Amino acid sequence: MNKVTKGALAAAAGAAILAGGAGTMAAWNSNVNTNGGTVTAGQLNLTAVDTGTWTWVGGTKDGDTFNPGTDRLVPGDTVRYTASYKITAVGTNLTATLTPSVGGVSGDLAQYLDPTTAGGGPGITVTPADNNTTKKVSTDITFRADTSNKDGQDKTADLSGATVTLQQN
Repeated sequence: MNKVTKGALAAAAGAAILAGGAGTMAAWNSNVNTNGGTVTAGQLNLTAVDTGTWTWVGGTKDGDTFNPGTDRLVPGDTVRYTASYKITAVGTNLTATLTPSVGGVSGDLAQYLDPTTAGGGPGITVTPADNNTTKKVSTDITFRADTSNKDGQDKTADLSGATVTLQQN
């Protein structure tokens, strides 16, 4: 027999030996179910309690009621919307932030308005200790003082697109 034939036979015999043992397992094993119990997810929810109120901030009308249907803003004016919301916050490590937003405000005047959380803060922190409580949230809307020429005059903005968001951190 020549060397090539002997090599081919040896390779075939080795492959057959290896293939024959491929279906067996050399070690024992066992498993058992854990007694882990049941887990339940927490809850994060926000419900409006009232329709809210509008007031003037600063100026000669500071603290007076602002009526969006009849009062007129001028550059530099700030008005505040305040409403109450019931918090549902259930979860051992839950933290969330309650933040007002006027991202949905529309109309030609909207581009001249700057919304902020009242007092300029980042929002209200919510934890499970706040579960089933009511929080007041205020949003300030300022007609930018640097509005020039006749920009914004006789324009309107629909403020009904304003929202309050409770988002997990």
